[in-house]
Amino acid sequence: MRKTIELNRVVVTGIGMVTSLGLDVPTTWEAMLAGKSGIDWITQWGDLDEVKAKYKLAEDFPLIAGEVKDFNIKDIVKQRKTGFSKEDLKQIKYMDAFIQFAYAATLEAIADSNVNLEKGEVDPYRVGVIIGSGLGGPQSWENEFKRFLNGKKVSPFLIPRLIPNLAAGNVSISFKAKGANACIATACASGAHAIGESFQRIQLGKEDAIACGGTEGAITPLTIAGFHALRALSPKYTTPQSASRPFEADRNGFVMAEGSGVLILEELEHALKRGAKIYAELIGFGMTGDASHITEPDIDGAIRCIKLALEDAQIESKDIDLINPHATSTPKGDINEANAIKKVFGSDGERPFITANKSQLGHSLGAIGGIEAISTVLSVYNNKVPLILNLEKIDPECQGLNYICGETKEARIDTALSNSFGFGGTNATLIFRKYR
Repeated sequence: MRKTIELNRVVVTGIGMVTSLGLDVPTTWEAMLAGKSGIDWITQWGDLDEVKAKYKLAEDFPLIAGEVKDFNIKDIVKQRKTGFSKEDLKQIKYMDAFIQFAYAATLEAIADSNVNLEKGEVDPYRVGVIIGSGLGGPQSWENEFKRFLNGKKVSPFLIPRLIPNLAAGNVSISFKAKGANACIATACASGAHAIGESFQRIQLGKEDAIACGGTEGAITPLTIAGFHALRALSPKYTTPQSASRPFEADRNGFVMAEGSGVLILEELEHALKRGAKIYAELIGFGMTGDASHITEPDIDGAIRCIKLALEDAQIESKDIDLINPHATSTPKGDINEANAIKKVFGSDGERPFITANKSQLGHSLGAIGGIEAISTVLSVYNNKVPLILNLEKIDPECQGLNYICGETKEARIDTALSNSFGFGGTNATLIFRKYR
């Protein structure tokens, strides 16, 4: 006999972002709605001609990315951290870029939600942190390996900087959150899986609130060389801003990015009791495995993932107003996802609308599930949908869907779906709805 329990409702009460278009949610969202691109030539490596010569890079090696710009974690902590102290600055020494991005995004999300742990207004034992990362700290790994090869001492902070779960760990320590403290590393689905896991834990009553999402700081020569060797990155582009073009006929790969997206998920009654602002309700989560190929997607896995999320949300496909797809701008990936969407939702309908945030931000691997979840939530909350940049001639194999191109769309968005798929055939789908 199956045991049936009543599940808690889960709402979004805080959001925080660090992206190639801004260091916070308002800046990023405004730039997205304005149709801007955060992709440009890589600056953090220094002179790119010297880099090409030093590493003997091929002519088509991509030297573009969606970099986070003008980021200073010390300044951000001083500005955003309640009860800031010298201990906070000391903690920064242990942080790789991916940890710093997550910390900054979480500071914004916690302030936005007003979940004040430090004043004892919520039970710290009922607050968790689950932040995913696909790669952890490759910047620290590469830098310290160079020192090691040159006979220099390796930093004692190397391991705490590179372990993927140290984003969640540092956030947990900083805010004294003593509930679940975990990291999910499922490639490009990491952030979405972290949100889904948090959603289910709150549904079951294991926590009252969880800071969750994804983070990544992997714009390094070796990381990009690895993806370039897989022929996953865009090697040909007229300008950096035109390189990421999901569903476009002549797309040829994705553009690497970095950043973080963190949401505060909260049990509804807990949020209402403290008068929290509610952006949206998270009502469905699906996850599947393709069991097919380590890098090439399989349509069955995507279809089942979307259907499981719809079933979990107890709604039908006709109820979805907007889809924020994985849409990385890879030839096979976009066709696979477009066909999966058509199988579930049909073709040539007025809804759902289709956007594609990676056209503006680039693909930040484990972070993007969190970032795109926030974008989806904001579309539900504000009834505005960012356009797909660079979509001028739709791939014939992707036609039949209502893509938002040309300009930002203003329309009633009651329910929206976000997909995240990753290497290894791992899939995640989240569904958000207006709170009512």
